[in-house]
Amino acid sequence: MTRADAAGRSEDWRILAILGPYRLLLVAVLLFLFRFNFAPDYFRDVPPKLFSFCCLAYAALALGLQLLSLYQRLALLAQTLLHFGVDLAAIGLLVYTTGGVGGGLGILLVPPLVGCSLVLAPRSAAFLAAAATLSVFSEEALRQLHIRQFDSGDYSQAGLLGLMFFASGLTAAMVGQRARRSEAVAQRVGSEFVNLTRLNDNIIAAMQSGVLVVDIDGRVRTANAAALRLTAGRARVDALLADAVPALRTALDDWRYGFDLETAPAIEGPDGRELMPRFTRLGWAEDAPVLIMLDDAAALRAQAQQMKLASLGRLSANIAHEIRNPLSAITQAGQLLAEQPELPADNRHLLDMIQRHAARIEQIVRNVLEISRREAATRQSIPLREALRRGAALYHESHPQQLRPIELGDVPASLYVAFAPDQLQQVLCNLWDNSFQHGARDNVVNVLLEAGIDDASGLPYLDVSDDGIGVPAELRERLFEPFFTTHHAGTGLGLYLSRELCEYNRARLSCMPRTRGACFRIVFSLPEPRAALQ
Repeated sequence: MTRADAAGRSEDWRILAILGPYRLLLVAVLLFLFRFNFAPDYFRDVPPKLFSFCCLAYAALALGLQLLSLYQRLALLAQTLLHFGVDLAAIGLLVYTTGGVGGGLGILLVPPLVGCSLVLAPRSAAFLAAAATLSVFSEEALRQLHIRQFDSGDYSQAGLLGLMFFASGLTAAMVGQRARRSEAVAQRVGSEFVNLTRLNDNIIAAMQSGVLVVDIDGRVRTANAAALRLTAGRARVDALLADAVPALRTALDDWRYGFDLETAPAIEGPDGRELMPRFTRLGWAEDAPVLIMLDDAAALRAQAQQMKLASLGRLSANIAHEIRNPLSAITQAGQLLAEQPELPADNRHLLDMIQRHAARIEQIVRNVLEISRREAATRQSIPLREALRRGAALYHESHPQQLRPIELGDVPASLYVAFAPDQLQQVLCNLWDNSFQHGARDNVVNVLLEAGIDDASGLPYLDVSDDGIGVPAELRERLFEPFFTTHHAGTGLGLYLSRELCEYNRARLSCMPRTRGACFRIVFSLPEPRAALQ
């Protein structure tokens, strides 16, 4: 049985329980009228003992039926038939003792018939009406046989009473059936509404944007977790918006009374962050509540920047792919020209310039394609000291004719980090190239490698520092932007690519402030078990 069916059956039992007080009240009224002779026309020829016995027996049976309906001892259909059977027998006997249908007490069968028909189908209600009609005709026939007097008028009244039984019973049955269907629909709609409400609550709770609903008095009625986070926990339910976030209440008043705009200017939140509010009226009335959507302005700008960078990356990859083919032809032509022995010295200088810049363009194209085609990193738990020693050796093999000193400082041999080995090698090479190519002016730059465990976060880190000219403070935040460079021979992609590689490996690359030289720090994530990483 569904919840709607259970609720409908409960109402049906309540209807049967209501018939109990009706029966007791009916018996009390009949006894009162009979005892004090308030209706002499009805009780003129009534045998006192028989009438009293019928009333008392009806009262006793009414109490028994009341207990059965309250405790629901029998099935609903069986108990409904039992209720009407008792009413039919008791009231029929009362009609017989009060002079038959002409006495007028036959109308007392209508309320029990209506009550029982409300819980039955129309076919069952028609059966009860037929039983009541036959009972009235049978009672009238027996009474007239007993007094040996035939009166056709009483049969006419019995027939009219039977028509009333059928009309009232069938009407009550159809009304009850319609009410049960409507209640089932209401229960189903209510259940769906509850489910939708829960779904909406879960969606609102999981939203990254803050959601506030504020009434006309400026009191917060709804606030999700993101709204509490953006307002430092002040915009709680039932809190006054003017007390929690005064700037937001001012923006709301300006939007409501001064400006018909969906988005208000940015405001300063309680913790100093910049917030972007959006207002929507929930209804057409002037006093309707207002929905406020809050977003972190810095996060929106960062998201927009990421979208721009993603679009730029796709565009750059397409351009790089188109450049590579003619670049290969230029490089090959330059190599063929370099093999000519009779090439003049001035032309050979120009050819060297062509080859040098072609190689630079090739490096830019390679970096752009690596950024756009990078796959997910396969991290491993690697010993950092051994990886640095091996990486420095490979780097020196790639630059045999240049003096590029790399000193391995304080790096514990027991320190392991989680990183893809080939990608860590690429990050280190980019950082070393940045120190030797951009950090030096007249003197040779020395690079120092130091590592350890950060006291605050407990994460392993690596510092790549040099004693070169350093990085100005105003340029420190722009170092990792694509195509940003301070050297005429730089591509502006080395540091950007290094940070991207670190993020793929759940690490962070940043430029640390130094009074002399530059220092880049890689903060690794905690290494997982080696079996899980390999």
